[in-house]
Amino acid sequence: MPSPSRPRLRLGYAGPDGCPEPHLSVDGMTPAGPNLSHWPGNRTPPQWRADLSTAIALRFARADAAEQERFLDGAELVLNDHYDTDGFGALLAVLRPQVAQAHEELLLAAAATGDFGVWQTARAFAVDRAIVHLSKPASPQAAAFAAITDPDELSLRRYAWLLEHADELLGRPETFAPVYADEMARVQHEIDAGLRGEVDRRHHRELGVGVVTSQTALHRMTLNTLAGAYRVLHVHAGRDGPRYRYHDRTESWFELVTLQPLPRRDLRPLARRLAELEPEHDGARWCADPPTEPIPELYFGVPAAQEYGQITRQLVPSRLPAAQVTEALLSFFAPTR
Repeated sequence: MPSPSRPRLRLGYAGPDGCPEPHLSVDGMTPAGPNLSHWPGNRTPPQWRADLSTAIALRFARADAAEQERFLDGAELVLNDHYDTDGFGALLAVLRPQVAQAHEELLLAAAATGDFGVWQTARAFAVDRAIVHLSKPASPQAAAFAAITDPDELSLRRYAWLLEHADELLGRPETFAPVYADEMARVQHEIDAGLRGEVDRRHHRELGVGVVTSQTALHRMTLNTLAGAYRVLHVHAGRDGPRYRYHDRTESWFELVTLQPLPRRDLRPLARRLAELEPEHDGARWCADPPTEPIPELYFGVPAAQEYGQITRQLVPSRLPAAQVTEALLSFFAPTR
């Protein structure tokens, strides 16, 4: 039976320079050493693989103590190299397994909310956003982090607070309503409108493509939830012309066990094809990310770097009709004969 607590294990954090001390990395992936992660190229043992790093770490936590020790190979430091909800869940499962197991269902739903960007439950959304925005000015805990300027130190300190206060956070996430209530209301309203038929949804299941057309801008989580596909095109049919943004969901970037998205394709040739139909104008052009990005986008707008998981790039009305852009996208994904 696994030990209910592992006092010799301690929390760490790996910045851009990695970590020279022997360690277990969870969720992210440092270059060497034991690793529990669903990231591409991870070193997770086959018997513990799962769709989420939190689930992987929970499987490790339930393993025989001798098997755990062999895997750790003397490592006492447990760390991640980025800050997010799935990272917290994985750290909690390794460092405080009894607490993680007591809140397992909620932890997994919150991790899926954050990593996959799909609506799970209101409580899972609340937990994910409470974690993500823990140090933001609206957070009840903002003062505890206000003086920290180093981003790596901030991540470490936030993880330390979450591990210490995990029961409190998971038991009463409504305490953090100031950081998530407005966003939650927006997402719920948009999803409800889509389910009522106020948003046009077309599923091209054989190509794994969902086309969502709306009269207004939509939250990324709304699009992922309504699309019914891992390849998502949003047509924002505004009065001044259509705006286009396509994205591959993160599920096709992670190494998953139960979910099987279609393989990604490099969107840049499609961007060049569309650019032949619509040359640059109004400071905008057809742009695309490489498939190695966690959430690659194809869009007509102002060229800019991507902010992971967020809709931040400025779109510009296109001169191409929606039917033409949609047909070009579907033809791009159609299997060659």
